[in-house]
Amino acid sequence: MDKQFNLEDFAAMLDEIANINPEPSELIQQGRQLLSNLVSSRGWLNETLSRLVLDEEFVQSQWLSIDPNEIILYRSPWKNFSIRAYIWEPGLKYPVHDHGAWGIVGAHINPIRERKFDLVAQEPDKHYAEVKVTADKVLNPGEITVVMPLDEGIHQMEALDRTAVTIHVYGPPLRKGYIKAYDLHFKQVTRLYSPYLQKKVMAIRSLGSITESWAEGILTEVLQTDAADYIRLECTDALRSRRGLLGKN
Repeated sequence: MDKQFNLEDFAAMLDEIANINPEPSELIQQGRQLLSNLVSSRGWLNETLSRLVLDEEFVQSQWLSIDPNEIILYRSPWKNFSIRAYIWEPGLKYPVHDHGAWGIVGAHINPIRERKFDLVAQEPDKHYAEVKVTADKVLNPGEITVVMPLDEGIHQMEALDRTAVTIHVYGPPLRKGYIKAYDLHFKQVTRLYSPYLQKKVMAIRSLGSITESWAEGILTEVLQTDAADYIRLECTDALRSRRGLLGKN
């Protein structure tokens, strides 16, 4: 490690590099070394962890994202990247999932296991997807891994015998709103949303199980608006599901 880092040092250096507009591969390469320095340094996360326990206003200020174990640490004012901490409990396996953006991940507190996967078969209309393990490694504090967007970034993180903390840097998203989770046993893929969106999505999915005509009317009405792509996708899936039920009657 070249020097003891703190979050402010790291964010300022990475913003300086990102503002030159390098190729993503170059930014990732330089970011890897900087993040290794950050996660190898001790003590800089102490205040954040303390505030999560003692400062209710700080807890309430945290965005309710897709991941309940996520803590937002920094967002680049130029939207170059964000920095987040993730807390992993032993015995709780996070789903195999993809990413909407490139990411650099560093183990910070205690070891973390990462498994990487390749997508080998899929049928999107049927929510079918098959993935296979391509790498399985334990990262010790200070060690780094990289994930790429969409199908190239499918992985799973798992704490071992102690709660672990990782630090993640994510670039600008290529896909917003959700991540995909992969069920290895049933070979199914599901879109996961933040709590803010999940209620709307579950309501849309429920309309897909209702055969009365009003349900189709609601879903069709949404498709005639400028709703986000992922909401339109959910409505299209719900209409397909509903029509499948009608076909069985």
